[in-house]
Amino acid sequence: MNPNQFQKLALPSLALLLVGAVPAAAQETPPPDAAAPDDAVQLAELAIVAEREPGNFLLGSEDISKLQASDLSQLLSNQSSLAVGGGAPVAQKIYVRGFEDVLLNVTIDGAQQAGELYHHQGRVQLEPEFIESIQLDAGAGTATAGAGALTGALAVTTRDATDLLAPGQRFGARIRGTYAINGDDSTQGVLMVYGAPTENTGIVVGVARQEGEDYEDGNGDIVAPTAFEHERAYIKANGRFGEHEMALAYESVSDSGTYYERPNFWNFTGTYVLSDHDLQRDTLTYNHRFDAASELVDIRGTFYVTENQFENHRNTTGALYGKGDFTSVGVDLRNTSVFGSHAATYGVEYRFDDSYGAQQATPPAFWGFSRQTAEVFGLYAQDNWDVTDAVQLSAGVRFDSYSHDVDEGVSAGVSNDDSGVSPNISAEWEIVSGLSVRAAYAQSFRGITIRESFFSALYRHDGTLESEKADNLEFGASYERDGYFARATIYQQTIENYINAVFTGPPAWGYWRNTGDAEVDGYEVEIGRRWRTVTTAVGVWNTDNTYNDRAMTDADLGLGTSIGRTWTARVDWALPKQRADFALRARLVEDEPNEISATAPDKDGYFVADLHASWRPLADTPLTFQLSINNVFDEFYYDQATYSYHAGSGRYIGFPAKGREFVLSASYQF
Repeated sequence: MNPNQFQKLALPSLALLLVGAVPAAAQETPPPDAAAPDDAVQLAELAIVAEREPGNFLLGSEDISKLQASDLSQLLSNQSSLAVGGGAPVAQKIYVRGFEDVLLNVTIDGAQQAGELYHHQGRVQLEPEFIESIQLDAGAGTATAGAGALTGALAVTTRDATDLLAPGQRFGARIRGTYAINGDDSTQGVLMVYGAPTENTGIVVGVARQEGEDYEDGNGDIVAPTAFEHERAYIKANGRFGEHEMALAYESVSDSGTYYERPNFWNFTGTYVLSDHDLQRDTLTYNHRFDAASELVDIRGTFYVTENQFENHRNTTGALYGKGDFTSVGVDLRNTSVFGSHAATYGVEYRFDDSYGAQQATPPAFWGFSRQTAEVFGLYAQDNWDVTDAVQLSAGVRFDSYSHDVDEGVSAGVSNDDSGVSPNISAEWEIVSGLSVRAAYAQSFRGITIRESFFSALYRHDGTLESEKADNLEFGASYERDGYFARATIYQQTIENYINAVFTGPPAWGYWRNTGDAEVDGYEVEIGRRWRTVTTAVGVWNTDNTYNDRAMTDADLGLGTSIGRTWTARVDWALPKQRADFALRARLVEDEPNEISATAPDKDGYFVADLHASWRPLADTPLTFQLSINNVFDEFYYDQATYSYHAGSGRYIGFPAKGREFVLSASYQF
């Protein structure tokens, strides 16, 4: 069945599924005053609160576990405003409202993941099993979002012992094994051990290993080379002593595989060489909170060191293609004071980045290396004011000062320094009980900093760059009452002075330049209904992304791309008596014109549905079985966030998405 036929049938079918779930919900729902069964299954769901618009979500650990996600695509693709491009996990990039994640502030336990290693691979590496929550605030926003948050902030929090221990439990463990059937299949094993050595302390240790072979697309063809190995581990200790809370976390993420030199492309030129790729992320974070009896003092501090590394060596000779190391050391110290109807958060932020990059991808005359350092110092304040019970105002500002230096190698001795202000204001009014409207405007300033380790060894600085600036205007409405909820937002965002690498040719390969302005106009809508054991929702989002007044394309690596109107649906259904729950996640992406060249075909639309089920066979045994069927209809497609069609060759050079996949897992927790 082609995408156009799916487009005609999918949404009515989804609507029937949603309506069909209602009678089941009525049968399963006890009277409002009935006590919940002892073995009730809690239905995991996205946080639904009136002040959060579509695209701003909070994804919890229970929902993450339900998805049985092994990569970013399975974890995030069904969220409003989000798309994940790429084939193998190494190539997957996150797009928020059509903009690539290099414009997004990403933190893990508060540790900023700054910069990029190599533009042909994803920069965000996560292990879903270790995650307690993922929170996205899309668009330039509040002053507390961090320095340079041009398109928003994505905050990841890892699990601690408190999240895993049952009430009254002192020690426990969780073991999980997963087997995925697709192509040459994949396996994963996870072990987590946790405990509370004392009443006020906790510790968790987790290890995970996954091996995936070449996958199969929707046409039944093996997509190679896409095999990979993941080895991941973390340890987190937390404690609470009187007015003090603290958490120390260390996470190590290692990904390796043999791909072509550019892992998001196959060998379409006939000259690409198979290369051994190794990615490594190590993040050490310390968080401390001092919550005094006074409402004027609630101090939180985050101290972190995070290091990202990659190496790419030619498989046949071992010769270097590229390597990079990007280290960030930072601190964020803030206090929240509550006085009257105001809650004000104000603080200071500092980050030091050190990057080394080397490349031998070009003709030898242009081989090079570069060591660069950058600093950003910020001051910020954000006040939330309850004007009345129905009206809330929020306003804030931050000042950031950037300093960037090329210390060695390409462009040695060049510096860039700048500073700027990022204001924001928003207002929300609850017109009647459950119905609110909201308007917000924000600006974000990002000075010149280290963009990418690999390109830094190739493209030169000459000290003439201007800082990037973004603004974001949004209007939204939300309704939640008697189990019904609906949310909608429209927005317009611009990014000025976008910095990109520009090829010029000899005597230099190229330079970093301000290449123009980008803009996105879009909207998001979601409506749904919740019962005690069933949640249903359908949504739609669409963005019109332009760059210098022309449509954005896949060739705009580092900036973004154009994605067709996307419809989403979800159904979550719990069966408490049977100790089981079921979930449906589906998305329909419409055709999108492709302006990468005058003769380029449209980006084809597609319909993807995923089914998930879990079952605990015995009430008194913590054994759980799970089954997921991803891409139920075995659709062949290129995710529209994937670099797919190449104008120069007139060919599809990216990797198609994974076809139908059966994922089976068993876990035991005690």
